[in-house]
Amino acid sequence: MSKKYKIIFTISECNGFAKTGGLADVGMSLPLALKEHGHDVRIVIPFYRGVSRNYNTMTAVHSLGVPMGDHEAWCSVRYLIEEGVPVYFIEHNGFFDRDRIYDDGNYEYGDNALRFGFLSRAVLQLCKVLHFMPDIIHCNDWQTAMTPYYLKEYERDNYFLSKTASVLTIHNAAFQGKFWGGFAGPLAIAHKDMVSDCFEDFGMINFLKGGIAYADKINAVSPGYAEELTTYVGSHGLHDSFMRRQQDFSGILNGCDYHIWDPEIDHLIPAQFSLDDLSGKKLCKKMLQKSFNLPQLSHTPVIGIVSRLTQQKGFDYTLSAMRDILINNDVQVVILGAGESWIQDALHGLAWEFPEKCGVTIRYSEEVAHYIEAGSDMFLMPSLFEPCGLNQMYSLKYGTLPIVRAVGGLKNTVEHYNILDGSGTGFVFQLPTSGDVVQCVNFALETYHKRPTHFQKMIHQAMQQHFDWRSSTIKYEELYESAIKKRQSGSR
Repeated sequence: MSKKYKIIFTISECNGFAKTGGLADVGMSLPLALKEHGHDVRIVIPFYRGVSRNYNTMTAVHSLGVPMGDHEAWCSVRYLIEEGVPVYFIEHNGFFDRDRIYDDGNYEYGDNALRFGFLSRAVLQLCKVLHFMPDIIHCNDWQTAMTPYYLKEYERDNYFLSKTASVLTIHNAAFQGKFWGGFAGPLAIAHKDMVSDCFEDFGMINFLKGGIAYADKINAVSPGYAEELTTYVGSHGLHDSFMRRQQDFSGILNGCDYHIWDPEIDHLIPAQFSLDDLSGKKLCKKMLQKSFNLPQLSHTPVIGIVSRLTQQKGFDYTLSAMRDILINNDVQVVILGAGESWIQDALHGLAWEFPEKCGVTIRYSEEVAHYIEAGSDMFLMPSLFEPCGLNQMYSLKYGTLPIVRAVGGLKNTVEHYNILDGSGTGFVFQLPTSGDVVQCVNFALETYHKRPTHFQKMIHQAMQQHFDWRSSTIKYEELYESAIKKRQSGSR
């Protein structure tokens, strides 16, 4: 594609600056990939306390006025250059100078509607002050989903932004940004737009719902998840919204950052290895077992889990399955993650009951995550839903065969094992039940023990899979082109 675009990429998290999950990984990887394709891309995120403490930034704008209902709120804008991409930070101490991004550790901040409504409108004000006329404003999830609304309703007669198109990427539609309807005034949501096909959601304001109504184009982070979002069961209550925009809705699979996740160059693991020489993986397994205080048994398969410990990740039905698996198999399970206290307690209970088979670390550690990907034989992702998933991509690259449920991006990236010829890259099950988890894991363990030739063949096939950002970037360029055409046509 010869056309080069000016792009504002606005997001609430960006790897290296603020991160709670995979959203942040995309927040840096996709803009860098777009830059490599020759586009002029600028990232806009809040100036969180962690950024102010850990990075040297420069002043881009001393004073920026942002309309908020019947008054104007003021902020400044900081910036730095990250690998050639300008990153702008919206500095408003009242909104963003806090220890955490979305909550105080127990409860969501009560003013999140104002915080991220402010961010969504500040993006547009920043473009005007910088004299940067974007072709595309690329928004991500509910935190920036108000921007398409402000762009169309409040900038339609502004020559500077009247031709700018908007794209909204949905990373997880379970989080929608639902707030008290009384925020409509400060957020400048017109009465005509507080209706069920736009922002109104049982008397509340739904940021994501409004963004879906107003963005020129919408995409989910995998074709599988996009398909699920158009069903009643998989839409998180937004079926009607997605169906109204079905012609403007698509799925683009996230890419994997192989500069970080590649066993040939990974400096966080005990030994590097490759498809042609897997000897380092054996050492990684031994060191993984040692780090979790498990017997260092080379013949015993290790199943790894790196996950947020939430209902979304399938722990409702997986915990009972894990006990069955540990009782009845020669296997070890290592788990890294944090989340809901009842899941953490249950995992601690399994580790206490099976001290030579189960190791648990309740926190997140980048180094331990790399250890698990490199040293495990298999990787379990039994998600209730999974918009894209990255760990299965990492696992494939490290020759760690994924065991996944056929949802979202998992079914787009893992090919189920064929017992007849040994083809496939992992093990896939269908139903969100403990019985299906047990059956699939047992099948994988049986393959490991009884069909080692097939297992090794699958490892080789898995390590040859490649899901980088190049092909995804081309699809985003096509999405941008279609969004611009739609914007120029004047249709909503």
